Amino acid sequence: MNPVCGVCGRDNIFTTCADCRMPLCDGCARFELLAEGCGTVIPAYFCPSCVSNPFANPNAIFWQMKEKN
Repeated sequence: MNPVCGVCGRDNIFTTCADCRMPLCDGCARFELLAEGCGTVIPAYFCPSCVSNPFANPNAIFWQMKEKN
């Protein structure tokens, strides 16, 4: 049995959440760039819950501001 997206239930998994490791389809994955060290940027994907959680995503404040507008 293939895993399904933990958010919407679709069966075409794109990646997993960088924090909770939930399987995500391309429509539910939230892309983020994380600063790591001196000049290094790491691409990461989060689920909709973890992307706005400051304990999971250091850039969560920007997602929280975006959701309010």
